[in-house]
Amino acid sequence: MAYQSENLIAQAREVREASGVSQRALSERAGLTQSHISQIESGKIEPGLSSFIDLTRALDLEVMLVPKKLVSAVLGLVKAQAAPDMHIHAGQPNDKRFARAERLVKKMKHLYGSSADLDRIEDTLRFLRRVNLGDQEMQLVRELIARLERYQASAQAGPISHDVAQNLQRLRNSVAHPVPSEPRPAYSLDDGDADG
Repeated sequence: MAYQSENLIAQAREVREASGVSQRALSERAGLTQSHISQIESGKIEPGLSSFIDLTRALDLEVMLVPKKLVSAVLGLVKAQAAPDMHIHAGQPNDKRFARAERLVKKMKHLYGSSADLDRIEDTLRFLRRVNLGDQEMQLVRELIARLERYQASAQAGPISHDVAQNLQRLRNSVAHPVPSEPRPAYSLDDGDADG
């Protein structure tokens, strides 16, 4: 499956999952079989354009062609109008890195079997892919994934996976729950409220 369609299909799957829509319910809405949707989402088959449009419209999404020079403006409008629970991101330059990292985790699961650490890495990558990371945060993700890639086929894969999972989880927590720059007092006295 080509990267471009893989990315679009992953976004559609994320919206479906975040909306709590099962593949079966989506199949009824889109007029496609549940098996067909499953094969599309797992990358076993490449959807035709009409099938993909039916699938996205059933998720209340619209496929559009946007002039390249207007993409950032359209993304800005989408982000400004999106409800907090919407998982919309498109064309982020780091999408390719995240897709590669997710494929690496799948490969490791195939080699070693599923583990709590690999599952946590996969879940955390999915979360981080949907948020805007700063340069330092993205650099940390790149370093952790490079480390995982370097040791994927060695005897150290287990401990390295555990360490990478912990560091990615810390990053996720810091992004999801930022620490305020300075604590605010529970109350304050204004100079204008003094009696007398």
